[in-house]
Amino acid sequence: MVFVQVVEGLLRYGVGGRVTLRLRERLRQVGLDLDRPLLPAYPVDQWKHCLHIIIEEMYPGMPREEAFGLLAAAHLEGYGRTLMGRALLRLLRLLGPRRTVHQMAQALRTSDNYTEVRLTQLEPTTYEMWMNSVLEAPGYAEALFVSFLRVSGAEEPRANIVRKEGEGTIYRLTWKER
Repeated sequence: MVFVQVVEGLLRYGVGGRVTLRLRERLRQVGLDLDRPLLPAYPVDQWKHCLHIIIEEMYPGMPREEAFGLLAAAHLEGYGRTLMGRALLRLLRLLGPRRTVHQMAQALRTSDNYTEVRLTQLEPTTYEMWMNSVLEAPGYAEALFVSFLRVSGAEEPRANIVRKEGEGTIYRLTWKER
């Protein structure tokens, strides 16, 4: 299940004012009704389907990776407007990039009831992060991780998929030291 703060961050605040009637109706057809109070949690398959609907409606004709990247940036911005998100983003600014990577792994685990994350530090500004999901949203996780690092003050943050392993994905997170 994906918890309400994730859904709220994206749909109420991240893209809220840009939700068209058509997008609202398409989301309602798959069980996410923006005209009613949000549920405490949504099944992950439903949420994945919603993400695809959102990019189809908001970024028509745009390459999927670019559209998911823009959606992820809007998601973090919107999440930062929720009570929990405001607190987290303030904390990340104080922590700096290295400690943010560790906090980001913890934050990912609190956004749903299924994510597992393992970190391996390769160099002072390079980490590999294994996550137990394959999102099926090219560019989304990478853009989200870059946004987290940027908020923390990282210079030239990057996030790339190293490889996919069955039900998991390994990302490399890097930035330049100031």
